[in-house]
Amino acid sequence: MQGPRAGHLISLKNLGGAERTFTNFYRMAANERDHHVLLQTPEIHPMLQSVYADFPGRVHDIKRYLGIKIPRQLPWLRDNCQVRLLDDEEMQAIVVWNKLRHHPLHFPEHISLIHYEHGAAWFVEPTPEVEDYLSRLDGIICNSHAASRMLQLSLGIRDTLPCKVVRNSIVLPEKASTHPASRFRIGFAGRLTGLKAPVIAIEALRDLKVSVPHAELWIAGTGTLEAALKSLVIEWGLEDSVRFCGLLSDMSEFYSSLDAFICPSWREPFGNVVQEALAHGVPAIVGNVDGLPEQITSGLNGEVLTPGRPKGELARYGEDFVQGPDRVYSPERDAIVQAHVLDSAAIADVLQRWAESPEQRREMGTVAREIIARDFCQQRYCQGIGDFIAEVVDKR
Repeated sequence: MQGPRAGHLISLKNLGGAERTFTNFYRMAANERDHHVLLQTPEIHPMLQSVYADFPGRVHDIKRYLGIKIPRQLPWLRDNCQVRLLDDEEMQAIVVWNKLRHHPLHFPEHISLIHYEHGAAWFVEPTPEVEDYLSRLDGIICNSHAASRMLQLSLGIRDTLPCKVVRNSIVLPEKASTHPASRFRIGFAGRLTGLKAPVIAIEALRDLKVSVPHAELWIAGTGTLEAALKSLVIEWGLEDSVRFCGLLSDMSEFYSSLDAFICPSWREPFGNVVQEALAHGVPAIVGNVDGLPEQITSGLNGEVLTPGRPKGELARYGEDFVQGPDRVYSPERDAIVQAHVLDSAAIADVLQRWAESPEQRREMGTVAREIIARDFCQQRYCQGIGDFIAEVVDKR
């Protein structure tokens, strides 16, 4: 098995983007490289447990030593036991997944420290705690160019710090949309929270129904806005056209049954759900913000639209609809800017063109899958992370 031995510090109790990204990485990479898991919390989400059950000796609870829970009221004891755990397991590198502060693990000076940026930089300020952590780093892995620029522009990481962009990957699924002419089904997937802006997908459907009466919207996910969104669907008379699918165990079945995908998020470091839709041959609409345009070429595999609408407009539906970071990265300006959101009418215009041309959708879907297979394959992703860890360790 290839080294160096790396411990990945992550919490797996939830089912968010970072957790799913890491689990997909670990499923493939742990068979070839010496990767271990350092659990921030002992719980692993039920939908992820089967992957880690195959590697019981490489999954460690950092709050226990020799099976005994270490009281947090004794931080000096916990630090000492954690150093012993890392030394007992002969760790050569620690990779911190998407956490810039409040770390539950003591980082020994003799072990290489690498940060994996998956979106945390959008939520923190350069406090002394964050600056101290960044100064300790030996390297950074980013899941998008936008993530690396956010770290540089917002938190001022030093130019000499090794930094590698390794974009998220996916195994090309067997299933793909067939885009039947008789159907036009739009999809949204993600947490039903403010910054994901699911209400814009419903707005776009409302606008689209004027010209495409048979259009429908399927929503996969749950969240704090679910009840409010369902009320809007009723208010706008869309009950027969919108399906709330909840949490799905088979997302491949969901994506392959779509004809178009919308990601209206006003902050998205990369956009896993967009990649998943593209991999199933579904063209996607995204905003030109953060890392979203890094996997979409307008007219080729989707459409990139400019978010020109003040985010505050969504407050008409309730304050929860505008909860989320106000600062985002603009690829067009290469700068941090105030967050804006997509205009539903602009989305509907694109969707109308796609609805009228199943052949165009099929062609875009075919190209989308070709790009995924070529540029976002999981083997390249796993190798990129493993090689960078080895480079950082070798330089110490």
